[in-house]
Amino acid sequence: MIKKLIVGSGFSASIVNIALNDSAEIYSVKDLNKLNSAGLIRRKNLDCNKVLSKKTLSLGSIKFFLKRSKLHDRLYISGNSNIWGGHINLAKLSKKLINLIKKKNILIQKLSYSITGTISSNNYIHQLQNSSKEILKSTDLLDKIQNVIVLKLSFVNKKIFVDIMFLDTLKKKKIEVKKLFLFLGTIQLIDLLFRSKLLNEKDEIELTEFDCELSLKLKNSKFIKNATTIRYSFGRAIGHYLGLQSFTRFLNFLNFVPIFIDQIFYNKKSKIVFILKGNIFVEKKNTNATKFGQSIHYCNMKINGVPMNRFLSKLNKNVIGFGMPFVEQKVPGPISNDILLDIEKKIV
Repeated sequence: MIKKLIVGSGFSASIVNIALNDSAEIYSVKDLNKLNSAGLIRRKNLDCNKVLSKKTLSLGSIKFFLKRSKLHDRLYISGNSNIWGGHINLAKLSKKLINLIKKKNILIQKLSYSITGTISSNNYIHQLQNSSKEILKSTDLLDKIQNVIVLKLSFVNKKIFVDIMFLDTLKKKKIEVKKLFLFLGTIQLIDLLFRSKLLNEKDEIELTEFDCELSLKLKNSKFIKNATTIRYSFGRAIGHYLGLQSFTRFLNFLNFVPIFIDQIFYNKKSKIVFILKGNIFVEKKNTNATKFGQSIHYCNMKINGVPMNRFLSKLNKNVIGFGMPFVEQKVPGPISNDILLDIEKKIV
């Protein structure tokens, strides 16, 4: 039996691992080459890569038919933390949480054009960096990660069982777990529930996000009222687009270009609903006037109207989920702070 098992290796997994004093085993996909042995489907419409970032593929058990939406899937070690902007809103975070994220040399950097290449309409928004002053990624904090994919979950006599495949040897095994911590992205979480036969024909999945758009601006342009904006200098915007996680001298040099990119998070929320038909989730309802998924912060996942936290607790109280599917974002902008507040409520 494994006493504590972390499945996933993104930002939330790295923070919970710190809170658990590195006492849990960690399973995550580290080798995409052998995933074909798991019988997964290739989904090009869910790929999420940047030019200079580590390339990954969307592989899973179900397909997604998207009409007016854009979802992403990074089935790889570190997850989204390989390509994110590292932003966090400190406004509601307790001293206990601040001290937790400062462990292992995590830096909380104030935004400025000279250091981060960004500023914000919200002065509480900062950037998380590693000791090398690069945008923090979870592998800066995690080690001893086993190269494993979780094939399915099962629950027998109030016990938790996990079917896994060791990707180095392709050996399969069923393991009993006392406490299971799930840190899967939205798409991989849905995949796992489907493989575990916890989703049925015509089940509906709902996601929400704050509306978001990118806009060209000049340096001294006024911020839009009733919205949260992160303004990128030209150099930092180019670096973010390419997937560069450090603000290099060359990118800083490009700041002379008088073009800025505003990432605007509006106070308005949109919702999308998918319905399961066979092994395909079909877009049923989309309240966004343009395209759902622009913020990449879609969260508060519900299955047939049941929030994911309640859905898991009905299966077994010792299965606990973290990350975007399990939080309801309170204010527009970064979602990392909502994830931390959820961790504090459940673990810290």
